[in-house]
Amino acid sequence: MSALPWPEFPSCPCGCGEQGMKLQLRHDKHLVGCSCRSCIGRRNKFKGQRTQARTHRRLSGEGFTPSNEESARPYIVEVSIMPESKGGDQIPAAFERFMHSEWFRRALSQSARAVPFGSGVLPAVSIRGDFMIVDIRRRKL
Repeated sequence: MSALPWPEFPSCPCGCGEQGMKLQLRHDKHLVGCSCRSCIGRRNKFKGQRTQARTHRRLSGEGFTPSNEESARPYIVEVSIMPESKGGDQIPAAFERFMHSEWFRRALSQSARAVPFGSGVLPAVSIRGDFMIVDIRRRKL
């Protein structure tokens, strides 16, 4: 008995070249994993909003999750910390590069610009909703 050839999968309707059988539930019925610009942007937006929601919950945010970081209010969270000071060669070079990178500088600048004037709120960058880097240099002594 000879094996029948596997049928060709249909192509994505947007013409991106993806082939498959599994269509998205919404959004013009593109294939799952479609690489057109609108699908890539939609996936990026979804991932960013998921991270914002995780940060909102971990900072004891209540109610709806802010759909936009810029519309969010500062979180008043009392945190007790046990600092461990490190300096010099104890700090990994990769972390130093990250802290001095243009990406981190812009992210911290975005947070600083969103702080209401005179509120005393410190700018911070949340990374994947798991870690928070707070700029304590602006703290009044």
